[in-house]
Amino acid sequence: MLESIKEVLDDAEDRQLTGHLGVKSWLEDLRNLAYDIEDLLDEFTIESAKSKSKAELGASKARSFLPSCCFGLSPRAWMFDHEMRSKIEKMDNTLQEIIARKDGMSLRENKRKRSAYRQLDKPISTTNLPEPYFVSREDDKREILKLLTGEEDNRTCVDLKVIAVVGMGGVGKTALAQQVYNDARVTDYFDVKAWACISDDFNMLAITKSILQKTNSTLSYEKKDFDWLQDKLKENLSGKKFLVILDDIWNKNPGKWAKFLKPFSSGAKGSKIIVTTRDSHIAKITHAKEYPLKELSQDACMTLLAFYALGVKNFDHHPNLKVLG
Repeated sequence: MLESIKEVLDDAEDRQLTGHLGVKSWLEDLRNLAYDIEDLLDEFTIESAKSKSKAELGASKARSFLPSCCFGLSPRAWMFDHEMRSKIEKMDNTLQEIIARKDGMSLRENKRKRSAYRQLDKPISTTNLPEPYFVSREDDKREILKLLTGEEDNRTCVDLKVIAVVGMGGVGKTALAQQVYNDARVTDYFDVKAWACISDDFNMLAITKSILQKTNSTLSYEKKDFDWLQDKLKENLSGKKFLVILDDIWNKNPGKWAKFLKPFSSGAKGSKIIVTTRDSHIAKITHAKEYPLKELSQDACMTLLAFYALGVKNFDHHPNLKVLG
């Protein structure tokens, strides 16, 4: 039953981001049930350890030859068994209810990609151009800039550092990366910059080609294979201090990552790659320094809403709309 739910989680997340309150409530109930199941399994683990310990202390050779059915459950064990059966039955009913609600919301299965709902309403690939209004991320921007441009001890400095900006969908990872990418200090510090939007399809050939085009726009790329593109990218980055931003990463295949990153080892010390992702596991795969991005405060969200809804910085002149905001 849980596997059937797992198949629609991406679609549920996408629906939640569009303001679907029913899906949000469903996800919260599912999360609470997951915690209850985890607690139940912990209880079983503890009880199992206790039973094993008692068995090892109290067992005799003669007793060990007799079948366990000759000795019924102790009163304590019977109570535990009864309690667990009751809890499992209650959780099973809750799970059945959650599945019924899932079916009622017509959530789509992932089919090895992100949800079909997302595919139908897929946004245009992000660019490096910054958002028109940037709110409440000054401290985050300062920290990322420090990671990018801070001078490192040569004894500990590696040729390439990867920084993973990790956070839930819609929290502002791309907006922050755009601000950093276009900052004058970054432009002055790095010899070469490139931006690539990755999203669902981790197409190594297309991504490599996109980055190469930004580092050398004079080359002809028609009918060139992946090996040629990687060789040329390695050649173009050789000895240069570069910054590459890979926006919206979903790929979790370590082999693909290792192959994709080969040309970047030719850059100068101080070269950096920033990846933005919802999944902290990707930070581990890329051996990145993880930078978790927290949600905006309510005041910051209100400021953003006022800007996009009304073209102003607050609701001071629209008090009747503030409560709706």
